[in-house]
Amino acid sequence: MTPQEISDAIDATFLAYSNGDLDGFANCFAEDLHYEDTSGPPIEGRQAFKDYAQGWFNACSDRRMRPVRKIISGHEAAVELHLTGTHNGAPMYGIEPTGARIDFHFATTMKLEAGAVTELKAWYNPLTTMQAVGLVGDLPNRPTG
Repeated sequence: MTPQEISDAIDATFLAYSNGDLDGFANCFAEDLHYEDTSGPPIEGRQAFKDYAQGWFNACSDRRMRPVRKIISGHEAAVELHLTGTHNGAPMYGIEPTGARIDFHFATTMKLEAGAVTELKAWYNPLTTMQAVGLVGDLPNRPTG
């Protein structure tokens, strides 16, 4: 894949997510996808990842995820993403819908082969979402100076 093809595949992946197309989103990933993030154990396979993503689709009717920055090298990319959504659907972290706005940036790395993502790793602070839905309170401001 060329860098432009990889960039286009990344854009198509997160456009499907933002458009509420769970099947289209899941089909951007290889059958043998390996997914890891900072909040839980690895997920193996496209169907298991789709089941995980379904939770976000159910919890936030207006979820959006857009690439902010992409660095592409060979068949790999580092992507900064911006996720927004309103917790107005299903429970999240066991918390009933709050109507809270979820808004955070996070970083991913991905490997792509034949137009599909084969490996996706995400680094984010789950505390941001937990605070938004009221599972934990605000933290004190960082010290300055």
